[in-house]
Amino acid sequence: MGEFDKKTNHFFGILFEAVSEGIIVVNMQREIVACNTSAYDLFGYENEALIGQPLQTLIPQKYHHNHGDHFNGYVKNSGKRQMGKGRDLYGQHKNGTNFPVEVGLNPFEIENEKFVFAIIIDISVRKEQESQILELNTHLEQKISIRTQELNEKVAQLKKEISKRKVAENKIKESLREERELNELKTKFLSLVSHEFKTPLSGILTSVILAGKYTKTEQQEKREKHLNIIQNKVKYLNNILNDFLSIERLETGKVNYLFNTFPLSKV
Repeated sequence: MGEFDKKTNHFFGILFEAVSEGIIVVNMQREIVACNTSAYDLFGYENEALIGQPLQTLIPQKYHHNHGDHFNGYVKNSGKRQMGKGRDLYGQHKNGTNFPVEVGLNPFEIENEKFVFAIIIDISVRKEQESQILELNTHLEQKISIRTQELNEKVAQLKKEISKRKVAENKIKESLREERELNELKTKFLSLVSHEFKTPLSGILTSVILAGKYTKTEQQEKREKHLNIIQNKVKYLNNILNDFLSIERLETGKVNYLFNTFPLSKV
C-alpha cells in the first residue's frame, strides 16, 4: 500500500483486505493511495499496480471531462453517501471493457490529510437481471395489451349478439302477442258465426218441418209461405258468407279499390 501503509495500523489492514467489495482510497489530488485485493481483482490489475495512478485510470474515457467537477463538488460538500445516485456509473477494466458499478463514498482524515474511501461493487449481474425483467415486463405488457384487445373485441361481439337476441326475443314476443290476438279473434269469430248461423238455420229447419206438413192443395199458400222463409234465410246466410269472404279478400289484398266521386246527398 506504499506511503499510505505508514499511516495505518495493522488492524485497519486486516479489515481492509477482509472486505469482499472493492475498496479504493484516493487523496485530494485524485491519486490512488490504497486498494484492497478485491479492487485489484475487480479491475484486472496486479497488486500494487494502481498505487500512485490517477483515479481516471479506472473510469471510462467518455466520463473523464466531468469527473473532476464531480470529485471537487463531493469534496466541497463531503459526507457519507452513494455516488451517482440516480445515474448509471461504470468502471473500466484493464482490458478496456466497461462494467456497471455501484460506488459508496466516505471521506476521512489521517494526520490532517484528507482522503476519500470508495467501496465499489460490480452490479453487472444485477443490471442483466434488471434488463431481463424489463424485457419480460415489456413482453408481458404486449401480451396483456393483445389479450385486452381480444377481450374488448369479444365483449363487443357479445354485446352485438345480446342485441340481436333481444331483437329476436322482441319479435317472438310480438308474434306471440299477435297469435294471442288472432286466437281471440278466431274465438270471437266462431262465436259470432255460430250465433249468426244458428238462428237462420233454426228458422230454416222449422220451416222445412212445417212445409212438410202442408201436403194438401188448399194448404199451398202456407207451404209457399214457409218456402219463402227458407229462401230468405238462405239469402241471409249467403250474404253473411259473402261479407266474411270480402273481409278475407281485403286482408289478403285481393280486392282492387275503385275510387269515384259522388254527391253526399246520395249517401
